[in-house]
Amino acid sequence: MKRSLLFITIFSLFISLNAWSQVNKGIDQFLLGYYDEAQKTFEQSVSQEPDISYYYLGEIALRKNNPTEAANYYEKGILADGDAVFSRIGKLKLDLKSNPAELKKSLKAITNKNKKKAPVILAAAQAYLDSNLPGEVSGMLSMARSANKSYPYIYIFEGDRLKEKGESGNAAAQYEQAINFDPKSVVAYIKNSMIYESSTPSTAINTLKAGLEANPGNSLIRSFLATNYYKQGFYEQAIGEYEALQGEGELQPEAARNYAASLYFSGKYNEALTALNKIAANEPNHPVVTRLLMYTHDKLKNYDEGIALGKKFFSLPGSGDTFNYLVTDYTAYADALMAKGEIDEAIKAYEKAITFAPEDGTLSKEVASRLASANRTADAAVFYQKYIEAESSEEASDYLQLGLYNYRTATGLSSKAAAAEKSLAAGETVTDVNPVALRDSMTQYIIKADEAFDKVIELAPDSYQGYYWRANVNTLLDPDLSKGLANDYYQKMIDILISNNDTENQSKLVEAYRYFSIYYLYQFDTSKQAADKNKALEYANKVLELKADDETSKKILEALKN
Repeated sequence: MKRSLLFITIFSLFISLNAWSQVNKGIDQFLLGYYDEAQKTFEQSVSQEPDISYYYLGEIALRKNNPTEAANYYEKGILADGDAVFSRIGKLKLDLKSNPAELKKSLKAITNKNKKKAPVILAAAQAYLDSNLPGEVSGMLSMARSANKSYPYIYIFEGDRLKEKGESGNAAAQYEQAINFDPKSVVAYIKNSMIYESSTPSTAINTLKAGLEANPGNSLIRSFLATNYYKQGFYEQAIGEYEALQGEGELQPEAARNYAASLYFSGKYNEALTALNKIAANEPNHPVVTRLLMYTHDKLKNYDEGIALGKKFFSLPGSGDTFNYLVTDYTAYADALMAKGEIDEAIKAYEKAITFAPEDGTLSKEVASRLASANRTADAAVFYQKYIEAESSEEASDYLQLGLYNYRTATGLSSKAAAAEKSLAAGETVTDVNPVALRDSMTQYIIKADEAFDKVIELAPDSYQGYYWRANVNTLLDPDLSKGLANDYYQKMIDILISNNDTENQSKLVEAYRYFSIYYLYQFDTSKQAADKNKALEYANKVLELKADDETSKKILEALKN
């Protein structure tokens, strides 16, 4: 019989301790703002600890702006426990909200009966705080310290008040006091870390690590530590903490998204895809999940999937209103479109991406390079012009690149026009191509290229490049060399290369000498003047001095001998 009574006593004690463990867990969740989780926890503890459980359920309802529901919870607490104190305090602050004098009187009666119970006194302090009676709040905190100065929630309460006032340093001191009195205070470690999240992230992380050492395996601290690692870009460490949390059960939605993002930013794209697909099964239209799926498929070169997700992402209800687009949203989508050859659509996406920071030309320059690689040099020139304007560039190399994009466009148009003209001359039918329009368009790009190369000469007058490329551009306008439009530029280039004793660009000298040998050959063919013949011979020989096997120069010499 005695053994049976002892078993009942121990079992009852175990239930009581377990119930209080649930209550403490719920209080921690409540103080950290996890109201939904706290509600579930207190709903599990109401059968063993109805007063404090219903009280906190009421407090949660108040935080959710539902005073009617809060009042119902307080009533339930009072009905379930004839000696209810916490629920009675909750009910009083609602019933006497408009009668502060009566509220003070009623709360004083309760606290005087519970002078040694710091939790009860703190509940009264909360009632005064909710009733905008700051003087009485301070009195209650003093009374709570007298009741039990080592009760950590006193300092957490005071820390929260100071933080609300913007006194972060003083708030941190209160949280540290809570830790001093209770080295296992989960909430104190977490709230203290939150003070330092923005200013000194390393301190925040170290605080949480200390909290985890004091509370091995605590999921709340681990969750905050994982989040801090994630926010600070320590993705490998974040992955480790999130996976430890996964071992205890399903991650909360935000944690699951952060875990997937950590995998992505760590370059673990296959693992990220698995994690994201799992989330998407429950949240198919979540913008962040859809965004990360698009990014991940792009990295894995699953471009069809990336394009489909991009279209979905930009068409989600509330897109751009309930969440903000990022420049990478458009660039990832555009990159996938480029990979599949949908260049016109890609350009539209790139243009939207550039609007995020039009004053920064870096993206425009990158896009220009991608378009040029896809043989869309006309579009590349447009984006490169945006880059130059955004950066207010005065670099010769930038104008050289701009000129080259326009020059490549012009040569392409020249080739198309020549092919069409050849077909027409042979009596063939040419459709969808107008040689005259092509020549007109070519001329416009030649003008743009020539302007850019002229700017190169202005910025780098001692460099041969501006003159060299102006010579090439003008040769397009003078394909039979009858006008000698490139003469001055080739001559200036020759002068610069010789004066600089430039041995690395001998091929440019060969090209210039060859040009002049051909030019004077044509001139001689028309004029029959010995001077033109001698010039042609002179330049052909100069070519052969530098390139003995040059067939063009050999043929010129042979022709002139005959």
